[in-house]
Order: sequence, then structure tokens, then C-alpha cells
Amino acid sequence: MEFKALNELLQSEVFGSQKSAAHNLFIQAMEETVTHHFENCEPYRRLCNKRGFDPRQWQSTEQIPYLPTAIFKDAPLLSIPAEEVFRIISSSATTTGRPSRVSLDKATSRRQSKCFNKVVLERLGNKKRKFIVLDLPETVGRSTKVSARASTIRSLLFGASSTDTVIEESSDGLLLNKAKLNDLLSTAEKSGEEVVIFGFTYILYHYVVKKLLDSGVNFSLADSKIIHIGGWKKLESEKVSPEQLINESSKVFGIKKGNVVDFYGFTEQSGMVYPTCEEGLRHVPSWGDVIIRDQMTLEPLPKNKEGLLQFLTPIQTSYPGHSILTEDLGILTGIDDCKCGRKGKTFKVIGRAAKAEIRGCGDIMAEKFA
Repeated sequence: MEFKALNELLQSEVFGSQKSAAHNLFIQAMEETVTHHFENCEPYRRLCNKRGFDPRQWQSTEQIPYLPTAIFKDAPLLSIPAEEVFRIISSSATTTGRPSRVSLDKATSRRQSKCFNKVVLERLGNKKRKFIVLDLPETVGRSTKVSARASTIRSLLFGASSTDTVIEESSDGLLLNKAKLNDLLSTAEKSGEEVVIFGFTYILYHYVVKKLLDSGVNFSLADSKIIHIGGWKKLESEKVSPEQLINESSKVFGIKKGNVVDFYGFTEQSGMVYPTCEEGLRHVPSWGDVIIRDQMTLEPLPKNKEGLLQFLTPIQTSYPGHSILTEDLGILTGIDDCKCGRKGKTFKVIGRAAKAEIRGCGDIMAEKFA
């Protein structure tokens, strides 16, 4: 399939208005992708038929059948021939011990990288900077089968002029190499060089910020940036709020609070990330959409009502990852009205739903294996 509208959509500005030509292209691109999955993924086609959904006749993205994230923990779903699978991305295993797995062909992989890169560059700027990665050295290498954590780190390195890792593995688990980090940051501080400090949320706070605070160490890194990504579950158990993380990171590294950027994303829609802006809100790129659904009825909710987060994007064509209902709770905070100046929808992530399996998931799972 040609995916003409999708290819044109990816040339749009990153955060376009819901009233712009880019949004019309998004609708056309979703039509292409939904039709592609309907025609090439039998389990998804059965789901659509069960829901009475015709991929050629729909009026709103709210009507597009969604898949729960849990479905990707079982047999892989494909909309391409198996021999075209180029890479398999696996999430971190959950408490059930079953990671999500998604299969990419080269076209989907390229698309994901392009979308990811455009969002990162819009938020961080086009200038290449030294990256200080708060993770293990092996996470910056390459292989055909990689964890979602390593895949995310490697995806970011396109913006790096050089890369250093400062986390090591010991018999007790992960360990911060304080001497190396101090040397890297002291050098940047003296030279005025802007650096990017990147880490997964828990690693950033628990192994770096907290350790430096306890040691009374701080730096003055001016316009450098901190980017972090990953779940908040572990930090929430330690009673660490997003505001505390921002305040303490800003204090330790001597950077503006607006330069602490939290990227939200998930394995089942790799390549799609939603950064916080200077106002602390998350923005949806032009090639995506977010819908908030009631936890019980699964009906769409209006602005400022808490519900389950559903994300749509046409960029996933190797597997039906175009409409995903997550187990995360959030609220829609605005449309085309953020004070930071970026257009499109904004939202906040509140936390995880109390129950691991979303209502309605059983029907989808039964249909998949029928």
C-alpha cells in the first residue's frame, strides 16, 4: 500500500492546530492505515466485524476499534508477511512476567524514527550536544532484538555529538559512577557547554538526583537539558511527585525548571512520544490523537474528566498499533490553547488504573483467538 496521505502528513509541523490542513491529513492517513490493517490482519478484521465497524465508512476517530495494551503480551499481531519483520521490540516484563512484543518492518521502523526525531528536535533544539546517559554501556549498542529501554536510548542518540554512560552494574544492582559524572559535568560547567542528561525516570531520581542531593553536590549548567522517560510507579511508592523531581533536578544541575522534560510513551506505539512543555502539559504531535475514555463505560470524556488514555496514530503499519487503549489514567487539558504557543491537544497523565485488565479486554482477547 502506498500510504500517500501518511507520507504527506509526516512533512507537517510537529504540533499543528486541530483546525489545520495537517489534521485533515491525519484523518486521511488514519483511513489508509485502518484499511491496511483490516485487509492484512485477520484478528483485527474479526474485531472490526464484531464491532460493526467498516474501515471505509466512519465519521470520527472515536469510532475506530482499539486494542488494549495487554493483547500484545500474547501471540504477535502482524499486518505484514512474517519474513518482512525487521526488528522485534519488547517491553520490560510486568508483574505477570509477560512483556509486550511488537514486530516492525523497515518502513515502520523508519517512520517511527522520523516521528520520534522530529518531536525530540522540536523540544530540545537542532544543535547537537554531548549526551550523558544515565544507564549501562550496553544500552547504547545495537542488535536486532532489543529491550524497549535500550531502543529508546538508542533512538535519542541521533542528537548527540558524543555519548557517555555513567551507570554501572554491581553485585548489588545499579551503581552511579560519581567520579565520572562529576568530571563530565564539571567540564561542561567550566566551558559553558550545553549537555543533555538523559535517563529513565526512576534511574534519574533514585540513582543520580537523590545521591547528589545527599552528597551536597550541585552544578550550574545554564541552558543544558534533562530528559527523562518511563513510568512513575516506583517513584510514586516513594512519595516522589513530578514537581519534586523537577525542583530537585533543577537544584542539583542548576538548570531552568522548564528544561526538565518528561517524555511519555509506550512500547505498543513505539516512535510516538509526548513531551511536557514549559507549562508542564503534554502535547500530541500532528500525526497522533488522544481520547479519554470512562473507566466503566469506555465512552469518550470531555475536557478535565479523568479516564483511560487512548492513543491513535497512523504510523504503525507492520502491526495494528494504530489505536491503543492503555491502562494509564489522564485528562484532556486543552486544544490549541496552551500558553507555550504550541497547537494541538494537550493532556496530563494521572497514574495507572486500579485494575490491570481494562473492562472489555476479555472480549477482544477471546475474539483474537477464536
